Amino acid sequence: MSDLERSTPGQSPVFPSLVQIRTRRLLLRTVTMDDVEDVARSWRLDGQPLSRSEAEHQVRRMLANHRRNAEEDFVHLCLAIIHKETREFIGWCGLDHRDRTKPNPVLFYLVKAGYRGRGLATEAAQALLDRAFAELGHDRIDGHAELENLASKRVMEKIGMSLIEQDDDYHFTIPRVDPGSLDVARDRRGLGAGEKPGSVL
Repeated sequence: MSDLERSTPGQSPVFPSLVQIRTRRLLLRTVTMDDVEDVARSWRLDGQPLSRSEAEHQVRRMLANHRRNAEEDFVHLCLAIIHKETREFIGWCGLDHRDRTKPNPVLFYLVKAGYRGRGLATEAAQALLDRAFAELGHDRIDGHAELENLASKRVMEKIGMSLIEQDDDYHFTIPRVDPGSLDVARDRRGLGAGEKPGSVL
């Protein structure tokens, strides 16, 4: 049984305060206060580390958002991307719906430079996207990328998102996949029939 909360009638499904999603090469999970040192080293990815107090603040902020997801309505989810083989924090991914003027949650993902070009951002984004559609009541999820960020644009294209607008950024969206179309979607994403991009523990 999934550890994700099931809603009562009339309520939107929401994520629990602690989330884990496993893929073939990655673990996506909520960080806790036990992860402060890793958060300090990884928050800015390839930039300067945070101080311990700054890292503690970021962890508390993420946990507070995740509690709101479980207790109220979906607001913001930020998961660490951990490489299973190296056990290193290699990035972050999640969904943001703090801006209620926007109709849909926005997908985001960031991976350290040394781990780029291996399909890991795509693997993480696909697993999170599939799980979000399975557990949240939203009909669409959006994504944005700066015009010069062609790698991020390619990730959104690979996971089946469609470009709907281009101004100072690329704007993508993807609707919930009809269950009868899952095999078609898996073929498009390079998955075998019956293969799941990510599993929640």
